[in-house]
Amino acid sequence: MSEEEKAKFHRGSALTIFKTDRHEDWMALVLSLLIALGVYFLVD
Repeated sequence: MSEEEKAKFHRGSALTIFKTDRHEDWMALVLSLLIALGVYFLVD
């Protein structure tokens, strides 16, 4: 298999509001934490 035929990693989507994947990952982590805390406190 030549170098051109090897599979390349592609991002999930080019439509993003973030400049880097790292920033997007951190925002997803923060958002999921806020949702989890909201569920924890609102669903008693």
